Amino acid sequence: MKIIRKGVAAVLAAAMILTLCAFAASAAKRPTYLLLGDSIAYGQGIVNSRDACYGRIVANTNNYNYMNDAISGTTSGALLLLLKEDAIIKDVKKADIITISTGGNDFLTRNWVGMGLFGIATGDYSKLDPIVAKFTKNLAAIIKTVRKLNPKATIIVQTIYNPHNDIWTEAFQQGVDRMNNAIKAVKKSTGGFVIADVGAVISGHPEYIAVDTIHPNAKGNIAIAQYMLKFLKKLGLGTKTKPVIKVQPVSIIK
Repeated sequence: MKIIRKGVAAVLAAAMILTLCAFAASAAKRPTYLLLGDSIAYGQGIVNSRDACYGRIVANTNNYNYMNDAISGTTSGALLLLLKEDAIIKDVKKADIITISTGGNDFLTRNWVGMGLFGIATGDYSKLDPIVAKFTKNLAAIIKTVRKLNPKATIIVQTIYNPHNDIWTEAFQQGVDRMNNAIKAVKKSTGGFVIADVGAVISGHPEYIAVDTIHPNAKGNIAIAQYMLKFLKKLGLGTKTKPVIKVQPVSIIK
């Protein structure tokens, strides 16, 4: 009887080991999805960004391993510096898909009000040109750095959108167009990434903008997730296009 019991125990133990190995193998095959950059990728326009921003929705839908290293207020220059930090380097090396949102803060943090007012009054937006030139240089360096750390990952750079539908619309569009053209120029000159036109998803849709007048709200995050899922499917990196929303995003309020 003891021999039989030992035999049964051995069989059960072996079955358990095989199950755990299969589970581990399955988990290892799941792509790892990393977001880098600014408050857009972080999910600043919703109160539960950790659990419900568009990156999380995309990861839940496609069953990705999820990492979000985006930080609100990050400029392209700051992101380049962050890519020297050990924790960020480690995540970049592990990722299979890397989405980068950067550029918006480059001109928002450089006396944007003054430049915008000057442009509105004179029609001259040339003060934006040095910012765009610096962004272009930084983005090229960011792509080079990420590609060196991880030669195999799919790198996706998001375009910038215009959140305004007011007196600032034209002035902001001048900046947005210049930055998006810079993204296209870097892709043409260096390659190594694909462009996701998130700007086209959000621009012209005030219903997608949070009360802070800058960030995507709950509807905006869902809209970006819907777009990204279709985009990733076209790249062969996902199979689903209908978002799986495990936690409803909640918009920030005044």
